[in-house]
Amino acid sequence: MSRDALLSVVPSVSPSALDSWERCPRAYANRNLYGIAESDTGGTPDLGLLVHAMLKEVHENGSCLDPDHVTEVLALHGIDDGNAVAAMIRRHARRCPSATAVGIHERELARLHRETPMFIAVGRLDAMWKHDGILEVRDYKTGGQHLERVADDPRAQLQAWLAAPLAAARGLRLRVRYEYLAAEVVDDPDPLDADDETLAEITAHLVQTVEAIKDAAAREEFAAAADPEICRTCAYRSICPESAAPGVPSWSVPPEGHQ
Repeated sequence: MSRDALLSVVPSVSPSALDSWERCPRAYANRNLYGIAESDTGGTPDLGLLVHAMLKEVHENGSCLDPDHVTEVLALHGIDDGNAVAAMIRRHARRCPSATAVGIHERELARLHRETPMFIAVGRLDAMWKHDGILEVRDYKTGGQHLERVADDPRAQLQAWLAAPLAAARGLRLRVRYEYLAAEVVDDPDPLDADDETLAEITAHLVQTVEAIKDAAAREEFAAAADPEICRTCAYRSICPESAAPGVPSWSVPPEGHQ
């Protein structure tokens, strides 16, 4: 790799990076290639991280279907039954297959695409459940729902691609499902059932995406979305010259006279 190259010879892709690229190539480059600090920070991910951690601990040391066990685990972390975290775990329990399934939680996966263009995909899966001849990837969501079909989300497509070798080795069908836990009543989006044809389409799309990223990196030309809906939630909207939702950077400003 030359000194000035933005990408390694074998670039890596992740669910969040793919989602960023699909939304706005310039934002993708700012974060993943140039390492620019975000100028517009949104809400903190603390709640989501805590929910994921508690779901992992609840399942690894008992069952989410046991209210006493859930209460005990949460109490050990200073969380009472009236907390938003407890409410989200109760909502998960209504959908949990743990009574008849074997689960693995917080699993990091990596997979190499050996053909041209070579790339490595990496990602952390919230949970995988084996039940009814299916390897089901679950992604726990603590924000609002914006999808009707999981298959439309590039992050889910990459999760399916990462988990496909595990399902194939066990002779299982593969499914990716999203659980939206923030609202009391919600219809989760239709899951992604990843059969061989679907996985072939995902692979082809990943190849096209990596080729597009490599081409843009070689030219150092990354198009901005310049779309009000996309820019409104972009972490770089205040410093992007083509932002359709300009703002004031949230970077801390040194006191006057500070060197």
